[in-house]
Amino acid sequence: MKMRKNNLFVLLAAAMSAGTVFYSCNRFEEQLQPQEPQEQGTSAYTLKVKAEKGTATKALTDEGVTLKASWAAGDDVEVYNVGGDHLGTLVPAVSSTSSTTLSGNLTTAPAMDEVLTLKFRSNNYATQQGTLEYIAANCDYATAEVTVTAVSGNSIETTPAHFVSQQAIVKFTLRNSGDTGDLNVTQLLVNDGTNTYTITPVSATPSVLYVAIEGFSEQTVTMTANTGSAYYDRTKADVTFENGKFYRIKALMTQRTLKSISISGLEPVPMYYYGGALQINAR
Repeated sequence: MKMRKNNLFVLLAAAMSAGTVFYSCNRFEEQLQPQEPQEQGTSAYTLKVKAEKGTATKALTDEGVTLKASWAAGDDVEVYNVGGDHLGTLVPAVSSTSSTTLSGNLTTAPAMDEVLTLKFRSNNYATQQGTLEYIAANCDYATAEVTVTAVSGNSIETTPAHFVSQQAIVKFTLRNSGDTGDLNVTQLLVNDGTNTYTITPVSATPSVLYVAIEGFSEQTVTMTANTGSAYYDRTKADVTFENGKFYRIKALMTQRTLKSISISGLEPVPMYYYGGALQINAR
């Protein structure tokens, strides 16, 4: 009987040992299986925003008195939080009107009641081509603020976005001082006392130029035009351009004649200006 008990204990011990080895092998094999990498910080939070553009925003069509706005493919909108961090990009549903729905993914979920800033295009106005198409594609800068109203899982909702243009758009029709003929210019410089805008026309009628200008109040504006054979200028005081508005201006320009100048032996070389724009280096 004692021997039978000893044999039983041996069998049980062997069985338990075998079970332990089997379990350990299974755990070891599981650890050898390839593991799916855990992505950090790549969760996508879907944001949809109803958006409305003002009068002077893309796409731009001159209807005589106003500009018609509509949303087109490529009119992407960037999203920022109050700290200026970029959270993602929204893409519009193409629309023939000024209203659309923006949608896209954010890498970080905003909190309830958090204010987000939406930015469209940039405020780089320094060089332009004098067309609505150029303004629409490059410097039709507009912003909007929205407030987060719901965060459900990965879906985010906000208040509607009402974009406000951060520039005025001015349609200049350039004429001679007697208003008897158009000036087909090769370049136009517009200075408002703070900023200078350089417009190099590519249109077939360079006497009509559209310029995006940051709004200002009661400033003196100096315009200098080059037709390739002559220079013209015009200065106007107490000018006001309001952001988001469309202006049509007929500018009567006065021709400035330069006589031949010959100066030698002077350093630095004298420079002559008309209307704030360099016209000639004397040598």
